[in-house]
Amino acid sequence: METDEELVKRTLGGEADCYGVLVQRHADYLFGLGMRLTAGNREFAEDISQQSFLRVYKYLKSFNPQKKFKQWLTGIAVNCYKDLSHKESQYLSLEVIDEPSYTPDFGGNTGFFELIKPLAEDERTIFTLRYVYEYQIDEIAEVVGLKSGTVKSKISRALEKLR
Repeated sequence: METDEELVKRTLGGEADCYGVLVQRHADYLFGLGMRLTAGNREFAEDISQQSFLRVYKYLKSFNPQKKFKQWLTGIAVNCYKDLSHKESQYLSLEVIDEPSYTPDFGGNTGFFELIKPLAEDERTIFTLRYVYEYQIDEIAEVVGLKSGTVKSKISRALEKLR
């Protein structure tokens, strides 16, 4: 199996089908990340995934092969989340809409979504990367563009809110 970095190189070399392999490889990860960042908003998570893959393709030439592709992809997804959350009013909760509702089965994750709702956007992002995806403090700092000390203090604040 080819590494992500090899697939990126081949994609940049003109083999567009290799990008499809990258998308298939990381689609579930990105959607899961989006679901956690949005506290279970499926439509918002789908938009984050789609926008992330579009941006990745657009900026693929700027990828540094010395770094992990998945970490770069996560950074783009987090930025897409931030950008789209400013337009969040289009994502009304089902309780607000006076229509028949459907509540998808999140496979036991609803407790997690309820848990992180009180967190601010940046705290939710950092908390999810740290405790769901087990990123190290330095990796989180690089993904979200903050200093390691700031990440630590935001994690501490998030944990305090959740107590």
